[in-house]
Amino acid sequence: MNDNEKLYKVYHRNYKSIKELYDDLSDAVINIGFENNKIIIHYNSDTLEIEPSRWGYYTYLNGKREAGEWEDQDIYFYALEFVHEQQKGLTEFEINDTSIVRITNEGITYFDELGRNHFISYENCAMNGPTASCVAKRDITKWYFKFYSSSVSIKFVFRSLFAFKRGTRFLTGGRARRFRTLQKLIADSGYTTYDLS
Repeated sequence: MNDNEKLYKVYHRNYKSIKELYDDLSDAVINIGFENNKIIIHYNSDTLEIEPSRWGYYTYLNGKREAGEWEDQDIYFYALEFVHEQQKGLTEFEINDTSIVRITNEGITYFDELGRNHFISYENCAMNGPTASCVAKRDITKWYFKFYSSSVSIKFVFRSLFAFKRGTRFLTGGRARRFRTLQKLIADSGYTTYDLS
């Protein structure tokens, strides 16, 4: 797909169902859910709900219906703008290390509080980092890795001494072992992390 085709797809959305809209938005929005044929986006104390209407979509902000109906491409950008407004000033997103599902040479897959998977690309982090190979900061005294992922950094915190919840088979055992394992897997992939401790 060339750049013109990508731009056409972005600005000329034509969803066959609200589920397709949800699938599209879930690639760009973290706190999003789908239940009872409604898209629900939570940020801070605000909630945006989107439901299908006869000609497009109705929106509800904190339970109150907003005026008008939105068309496919407009509702997509309206939802992104809602998230953008809510994220102003947000510089990092904190996650427990037990949310890590998979670690590869390309990056880390983790699940959010809604159980959806997200991917952190080492290559993208290195582009935002201080050097061409550095993907994160780490601090073993405070038990975290903070990845340079776009404008909002992703921070994995090693809170519990032992990992009892679902997660990756790569990060098992005690907190120190999980921390060192993640550090080694990143290094084995050809990338580095900056030591703050």
